[in-house]
Amino acid sequence: MKGKKNWRLSKTLSRRVQFRPIENDDVKFAWAAYNGGALAPMAGVFAERGLTPAQFKEQFEGTVISRYSGAWTLLANGQRGWMPAGFIFAFYSHKEPALSPFMIIGDIIWCPWATKRNKLECAVNFFNATRKEIPMMDYAHGETNQRFFETMAMHGVMRRVGTTFNVVKGEAVAIFETRAP
Repeated sequence: MKGKKNWRLSKTLSRRVQFRPIENDDVKFAWAAYNGGALAPMAGVFAERGLTPAQFKEQFEGTVISRYSGAWTLLANGQRGWMPAGFIFAFYSHKEPALSPFMIIGDIIWCPWATKRNKLECAVNFFNATRKEIPMMDYAHGETNQRFFETMAMHGVMRRVGTTFNVVKGEAVAIFETRAP
């Protein structure tokens, strides 16, 4: 079949990508992503440009601490060395983490300089590793996001579990979750 992709998890995981909890040094890269308009999905002050670096740092740190339970930086090794390719922000399904059976991805923010390959490799690496610790789920808004998650599903890391019409009124939104290890 012409154009058919045969995705192999071992091949995708062999690439040089990694992730770690977000650190203070990552805020400068988040600032650059904000200037490129990449933080608009986080809404609020991030949807509009115009914050100074100091204002951004204060707003960003406050939002991450108050809104999310987990924040990770996805790193890719490129021509300029290890650089953030994106950020994943998630929260527990229950406000008491001990009672929470899974985490919900609140936002996946990709840096403007991240390539499609960086994005896919970083996401597959992240979800493959974290699914061994805690199950995660996400809502794939739009056709592009849905295709992205379907590609991760072809790697065997995630699976589609349904569709909801309640997230965005009148729009079908696909729901994906990490597969059990």
